[in-house]
This record gives sequence, C-alpha cells and structure tokens, in this order.
Amino acid sequence: MKNQEFMKINYIICFLLGCYPAFSQSESEISFSRIGKVQSRHARDIAGSNFSIGGETMDRDYTDFNAWKSYLGPTGAKKVRLQAGWAKCEPQKGVYNFTWLDEIIDECLAQGVEPWLQTSYGNPIYEGGGQIFLSGGFPTSEVALDAWDRWVAAMVDRYQGKVKVWEIWNESDLNEKNPADEYAKIFIRTAEIIRAEIPDATIYGLSLAGISNLRYVDEFLTYLKDRDKLHLLDEITLHGYTFRPEANYRNYFKMLQLAQSYDPRIQINQGELGCPSEKQPYYALRGYDWTETSQAKWLLRRLLGDLGHDIHSLYFSIIDMNYVRKSRREGKKVILLDEPIYTVNTKGLLRANKDNSVAAKKQAYGAFQNITSIFDNTLERIPNYPYTTTADSSLSVYAYQRRNFDYQAVTIWIDSSTPTNETTKISADFEFPIGNFKEAVYVDMRTGEVYDIPDTNRTRNGTKYTFSNIPIYDSPIVIADRRLILIKE
Repeated sequence: MKNQEFMKINYIICFLLGCYPAFSQSESEISFSRIGKVQSRHARDIAGSNFSIGGETMDRDYTDFNAWKSYLGPTGAKKVRLQAGWAKCEPQKGVYNFTWLDEIIDECLAQGVEPWLQTSYGNPIYEGGGQIFLSGGFPTSEVALDAWDRWVAAMVDRYQGKVKVWEIWNESDLNEKNPADEYAKIFIRTAEIIRAEIPDATIYGLSLAGISNLRYVDEFLTYLKDRDKLHLLDEITLHGYTFRPEANYRNYFKMLQLAQSYDPRIQINQGELGCPSEKQPYYALRGYDWTETSQAKWLLRRLLGDLGHDIHSLYFSIIDMNYVRKSRREGKKVILLDEPIYTVNTKGLLRANKDNSVAAKKQAYGAFQNITSIFDNTLERIPNYPYTTTADSSLSVYAYQRRNFDYQAVTIWIDSSTPTNETTKISADFEFPIGNFKEAVYVDMRTGEVYDIPDTNRTRNGTKYTFSNIPIYDSPIVIADRRLILIKE
C-alpha cells in the first residue's frame, strides 16, 4: 500500500474514533492559536549562517549605500556581495579613489557583515580597457592589463585583514567575446595577486550566468589544470534565474560533479539570485505578474532550497536598482545603445525611490529576516529525513536539528510551479518516523506568524510523530520545536 493511501486510511480511522477533527483548518486561514511572530536577529548576534545579501551596482551608482546601510545588519545576513568597480576606483590614470569603498567596507564590518568583494568590469580611460557594464568586455591591451594588475594590487594591500572573500569578474559567459580561455587568463593573474598578499583568501570564480554551460566551465578548468593553477580556485559561483525556484538544482550538481572531477576541493556557491516584486520588461524573470507576495515566496523557496541542498546562497539584492542601460543583448551579442535607457530592477528587499532613497520595506525583507533568525549555523541538516504525507502535491521537505540538541525543525512547501500571489492553503497530514518535538509550533515563514499546534493535531508513538490538518501552500512553512524559534509577542 502506498504511504499516502495508508495515511489517508489512518486519518479516517482517527477521525471516526474522535482523535482529531477532519480538515478543521480554513483553506485560507490558520485556525491554530497564535503565539506571536518570529523575532528578527541582527547580524552581529548571529555567529554564522548560510545566507548572504547582495549590495551590488554601487560601482555604477545604481544604489546608494548611505540610503540603505541602516537596513543591512538587521537583515541577519552574514556576508554582503560588493562590486569594487575599477572605473569608479580609478577615474584618472594612476589616481585611485577608494574613499567610497572604504566607507562601505568599514560599515559592513561594524555591522557584523563580512564583505565579499568582486573585482569587476573594465575601465574605458585605457585603450583596450574593456567596458564598465554587465556583459562588457575584459581589458585586453597590455597597458590596460598592467593597469588592472596595479588596481587589484592596490585593493588587496588596502583591504587585507578586512576582506577575505574575493570574486573575479561577473557573468563573463554572457558575452561571446569573453571566451573561457580569456576569462581564465584574467582569473589567474587576478587570483595570483590576491593570494600573494592574502594566502588564506577565499577566491570565487566564474560567477556564471548560464548554469547549463558545462562546456564553458570545462574549458576554464582545463586551462587552469594545464597550467597547474587549480589551487587558485576555491568555489565556483553560479546564478541561473528560473521562474520555479527549484528548477536548476540538477544543473548545479552537474557543475559540482564537473568541478570536483578536476579537484575534489572545489565547491559550488549560489552567488546571485533574486526575484522582481512586480511585472517588468527587462532583466531576469521579466514578463511575469510578480507581486511582493510572490517575490517573498520565491525568496523563501530558493534560499531554503539551497539550505536543503547544502549550498551557500545569496539573495540579489538588498534594494531596487535604478539602472542606466547603455547596451542590449541579441543572443550572446552585446550592442551599445545610442541613447541610454533608465529602468528599475525591482528585485530588492527594499523598494527604492528614483533618487535611490528607501521608499519602504517589502514583504521579502521580513521573509529574509525570518530565515536568518531561525536557520543559523547552529542547526544541521538531517539527510534523507523520512516522512509520509496525505498531500497530493509535489513537496520540498527538509529537516534540521540543533547541534548537541536533538529538537527538530522541518520546512515544507508545495514546489510544483512558479510562486503565485495566492495565499490559500490546503490541509495535509504528515508523519515523521524519527521526529523529536517537545513543544511543536507552526511557522508561516512568509509572514513570520507563529502558532501553537494543539494536542488534537498531533500524536506521538516513540519517535514517530503525526501532525494532522497542517496548512501548506506554495510558500515554506515550518513545523518546529518551540525552543528553536525566537518569538516576540
């Protein structure tokens, strides 16, 4: 007999015997008694976690750090991804301006958030210096490459002791004029400068947009291997925007398998992914009727999915970005525009005004805080956690327990399609054969609301726990021992 059929028969028997009421939950409401809300935690109060936040595009002034810096530490993120921006750092040949970057790095550290610094984009003041925008070309002339080396060396000297995580370039695979061997050349020269001054630096490579492009990665790794340079690479950062957040794990693990066939030490890292909060005509995940609700669902599903696959992950980005588009893509070709186009990328946790000031927090900001509050590095994933359910939908289910403390938290969501704006829930029963919940609570990770799971909706037989009438939908909920959740009234 299938597990779902068994659970349904068991449910009917219990209902007839009066063990618990059948489907007492409204489809759109939660009838459990409310306890409170998840209490957010500042980054300074979290020793470590799986989650980073994006602070990109300040090198081109698409966001203003002074506008959003007070919102950074309260996210609970433990790393922030920053783009150094060669052209902004060296506006005149041989004259560096690091003041803007100094202020950002020092403030991030003061808030308990580790800077993750990307050396990125070219500098048009040099002939053959490359472009300053996404999909732009690398510096190619000897004069420009020598200037690039000097800029990187100046940064490394300036920020050693402050910056340990370095990423080299951004999404070079988007431009057909940036082949893998050319990327490998700039990676090697940059990584060697970093390692010479910071031997224990963590170096991220590729920052890959097209995660199915195994050939590009293979050619890059072959180039490193043939020159005995694989030791320079610690992790490959992958992007890969998909409407259904869970859609690209198969490709992620193909990348991991490929990388570790060259060197088992190399890991993968989800280095940039985000979701718009409204329908937009440009940028990744465009053309869909996104809302703040579906954005928050997407964020939760992707970051908790990464956690469930033991992949470090970053949400892109902390605030909406007011872009000045100077190019467009046709396939892999990058075409410069005669006139710039001003657009907004609405993937931020914060809504931005046109002057880059903060307009408001979005639902996604609170959802991100709910994740970082609960899922820090004191929790460890329980591999292959067994469960049965009456739910007919495709589910993502992952379980965790605190180190040296056996109480558990189980994340559950319907994962079959792109997140919607609908918040209607369905009821389902769950059986966990190796569970451990002394005082079980239910958490809606999108809203942060915490509810008591009453005795009528849970039974225990040894380590087997059965939870009935649990509201689920296409956004993560958590069944957890109350001791794992910091709750405010």
